[in-house]
Amino acid sequence: MKNYIVKNSKTIQKQHLELKLYNKPVNIVKAFEQPIDLSQVLSKIEARMPQYLVQNIEGIYVGDFKEFSTHGKDVNATYKDGAIYVSNKQDNEDDLLDDVVHEIAHSMENQYQDLIYGDEELEAEFLAKRRTLYFLLDRADMGLEKNLMYFLNPEYNFNFDMFLYKKLGYDYLRSASSGLFYSPYAITSLKEYWANGFENYFLGDRQKLKELSPILYNKIKALIEAAEKQGRI
Repeated sequence: MKNYIVKNSKTIQKQHLELKLYNKPVNIVKAFEQPIDLSQVLSKIEARMPQYLVQNIEGIYVGDFKEFSTHGKDVNATYKDGAIYVSNKQDNEDDLLDDVVHEIAHSMENQYQDLIYGDEELEAEFLAKRRTLYFLLDRADMGLEKNLMYFLNPEYNFNFDMFLYKKLGYDYLRSASSGLFYSPYAITSLKEYWANGFENYFLGDRQKLKELSPILYNKIKALIEAAEKQGRI
């Protein structure tokens, strides 16, 4: 991905050098396919989220990167090597806003690994929800029983991701899991459970998140407090 950025450095230099998320540079490698006001999105993030939560981000890049399309599933954003990469194929500003905040959550994981995952309480909450969901799903669902082992594994697994995304479908999962997960994507893995919660803490219904996932909610609050202290140093 970095090689791609280097090859397109001239393009980057011509476009929107003034754009920043706080003091972090935001560069457009390839223009958005839809009319997107990127400056408005960045302003919304700054209005909702304190600066010390973007401390682990070196910059943000917008483009059409090969890492966004792997094995039949397209993604809109990723955090890698200290930078956030977002797709230029966004539906609207809200879609882009969700993606950036979600990747900010992933940017915090390494530094605050022990706080988020160390006591295994978040994992226990996540797996308890996964187990409950398994027994709530229609027993006739294709492949459900052979995927039981994945329901009990907190780590990301591509085959399970595809099972949720394509076999069951997010519309069905949204209905089946509404009393357990804030959204279907949170079912994917423990790390996505974390990032989805973080995203909706700032952009969604915070009270709903607290009621559905109290441990996750408290982990987010603890991280915010820790990051704020770190930001003062």
